[in-house]
Amino acid sequence: MKSLQLQDIHLPESASIWPLAPGWWILLALIVAIVLWFVFKSIKRAKQKKRQRKILSKFKALEKKLKANPSNTTIAEINTLLRQLAITYYPRSKVASLTGADWLHFLDETGGTHEFSRGAGRILIEAPYQLDKQLDKQLNKQTSKESDKSKHKNHVIENLNINEFIPLIQSWAKKTVKGNSHE
Repeated sequence: MKSLQLQDIHLPESASIWPLAPGWWILLALIVAIVLWFVFKSIKRAKQKKRQRKILSKFKALEKKLKANPSNTTIAEINTLLRQLAITYYPRSKVASLTGADWLHFLDETGGTHEFSRGAGRILIEAPYQLDKQLDKQLNKQTSKESDKSKHKNHVIENLNINEFIPLIQSWAKKTVKGNSHE
């Protein structure tokens, strides 16, 4: 008998990394999407924090200004900053159109209080009108120069209790920022 010459077993070539299988492409696309989402959220959060710090620092400056010389313009500026902060943390469609009592009820609802509509916070809607009436009366009585009229622009505001108003504003701002910081 003849002996057969056997050859070694031929192993197949090792699998190549390239081209990637469809599952790897899907996994890579998913990883890229997640990274982009985190980058987008981080940028958005950084912008929001910057805006928040800017508004809160303006609040502190206006509080000092209000304590030093209460005026209708300072209260109007505080009201504007409250709106800016509200629009930052709540849907614009819900906040932007609110005025008067509706605006105060929104502040009450989001601040967990009734002090805006029933307490010290009412000055936000009362002060501009109250002062306009008082200033008109005073300015009509005066017949002096324009420089004398400017002295009355910062007339004392009736019904303003700074000791209640400023903590109310601070409380609302802090509650809004803390309660919505996860967004």
